[in-house]
Amino acid sequence: MKIFYAVFFLFIFPNALFAQPTFKVGWNTYNTAIITHQYTYRYTYKDSTILTLIDSMQILCTGDSLVSVCVHMPMHERSVYKTADFMNTKKLLIKTEEYRDENLQQSKEWSYDDKNRKISQVEENKSNGNVYKKYYEYAPDKKTGDFIVTESAYYNGKVEFYTKSYYDKSSVKYKEVRLNDNNKDVIHIETYTYGENGKVRERSVFFPEFKVTKNFEEKEGMVPAKCYRKLPMGVIEKPTMSIARIPFIKKVLIKNQATIYDKDCDEFEYKFTNGTNCEIIVSTTKTPNVWQVVYKFKEVAK
Repeated sequence: MKIFYAVFFLFIFPNALFAQPTFKVGWNTYNTAIITHQYTYRYTYKDSTILTLIDSMQILCTGDSLVSVCVHMPMHERSVYKTADFMNTKKLLIKTEEYRDENLQQSKEWSYDDKNRKISQVEENKSNGNVYKKYYEYAPDKKTGDFIVTESAYYNGKVEFYTKSYYDKSSVKYKEVRLNDNNKDVIHIETYTYGENGKVRERSVFFPEFKVTKNFEEKEGMVPAKCYRKLPMGVIEKPTMSIARIPFIKKVLIKNQATIYDKDCDEFEYKFTNGTNCEIIVSTTKTPNVWQVVYKFKEVAK
């Protein structure tokens, strides 16, 4: 028997059961343009496909997509968790706020330069007052023509460490050098080798203090590129809010069994789409014989 998990995301009109025309974040209220309902199922496959609901949430978004809030209501808790995201006009994330009920728990803020590169990140824990800050600087590597990103990390105003990340001309990271708080002594040097699917296949970490190198294989990078694909959904039916959700999901999963059960793909991520408002993402997880399925259905509010 194979056991899977399924995560389902539903975007519906605000005239549906749980819809609302506005949403509130802090002291501000926003008009809702899109509502996203998310349903998490356990997916068990034996002689038939069995889906069991284990979690749900919803995402509400403004018409300009600059503000959205994800509302999570765990099935076995009374608290409501909200995560609000704020974007700038360039659609870059500039702020995130996390709430438990109406109490702000944590906030994060980002800033960017005129080339849309991240130059700072500030994270504040509202429960204990701890503040984490990171600053980023960009410079060309004169020897190779590549570029280097230098990260300075602070905890409650005190520097913790520095990191230099090396990227090639295609913006692929191939080396990272971690230095201690004096920005001189090297803690470790990490290099990366990538597989044909673009994911890290091996990490090699050198520790200067002990003059030891350790190699770590990354299974994701060894998977063939064909195991990470975007494909047509494969069914004629068009999903709507009026159709029975679970039968439609089962039909798509059964229709694409040949792809999902490809023996060459121990790990995979397949995105099945109808090209407009629906997408189903099937992927493996770190737990053996457990898969994840994400169902997305989007409708704009009137």
